[in-house]
This record gives sequence, C-alpha cells and structure tokens, in this order.
Amino acid sequence: MDTRTRARTILPAAAISLALLASGCSAGGGAQPAASDPSPTRTAPPTQTASPSNAPSADDAFTYPDEDDPTQVAIYRKYEGSNPSGEIIAGPAALTADRAFTIEAQCEGDGFSFEVMTADGQQRLLVEGDVDCDDPPAGEFTYQLPYSGVVQVNIGDAEGVGRAWVRVVQP
Repeated sequence: MDTRTRARTILPAAAISLALLASGCSAGGGAQPAASDPSPTRTAPPTQTASPSNAPSADDAFTYPDEDDPTQVAIYRKYEGSNPSGEIIAGPAALTADRAFTIEAQCEGDGFSFEVMTADGQQRLLVEGDVDCDDPPAGEFTYQLPYSGVVQVNIGDAEGVGRAWVRVVQP
C-alpha cells in the first residue's frame, strides 16, 4: 500500500470518527444529526409553565434556595414543625435604593404573611404581604423603595404551613 492510498483510507475514517464524536454519538445509539447535515438544530429544554390544575408535579418539588445567591438580600426559612420559628439570614447582598427588588416564596400548606424590615435597631417595616402556597415560587411581588441597607424578611401567620421560605432578591 503506497502512502497516497493509505492517506485516503485513514483520512475519511478519521473524519467520520471526528464527526461522530462532535455530534455526540454514543455506543448507546439514538437518532443523531447526520455528519453531512450542515446545520443541526437543537431543541430548547422544556420550560415550566403554569397549569390550571393545582396538582403538584415533579417540577413543583419543594426546595430551599441557595443562601449564597449573590442577588439575595434576605431569606427566611421555616422548617417542618417549627411554628413559625425558622432561620433568618440577611445578605449576602444589601438592598440598593431606587432599584426594583422581588419577593420570592414557596410553601407547603395554605399560606403565610411576610414582612420586610430594616435590619437595624429601628426595624422599620418596608413592605408586607401574603403568600398563597398554590402560587408559583418566583416573582410574586416587585417593589422599588428609596432605602439602601441590610434588610430582613420575616414570616408571620403560618399556622397552616409545613415548610416555607420567603426571600428578597435584587438582581
């Protein structure tokens, strides 16, 4: 076998192997875009949409958010069996005046009330509201206030609630 014949044999085999590797083809099989397809399309991952049914799904599983989220200004976590004592964490961010911030929440049960207060000695009430456990966990309430500083968020009347969390985020 001369060098040209050998190169013609090795190069197409290497190109096919490279194309299979680049397209994510595995030994497990499955339909993959053809190596000759110049523009393979990707489908977006499914997005969670609100359904008219209140039946919980696998996507609605209760989870506490990460307390180290850099956009998080304050969080309150209520654990199963606590009434309503839980864990209050201010930060890691502080509220910036005249920028929109959002109250996010999730709970199991009926619902609860919340208060966002300054985390200083005065503990001035900034905003308050109610959370219905059947609502989605994000984007419930959006505010903009002329206050800068550390805040805390508290859960109020939570008698009919097992686990819950409420937090203030400001992107």
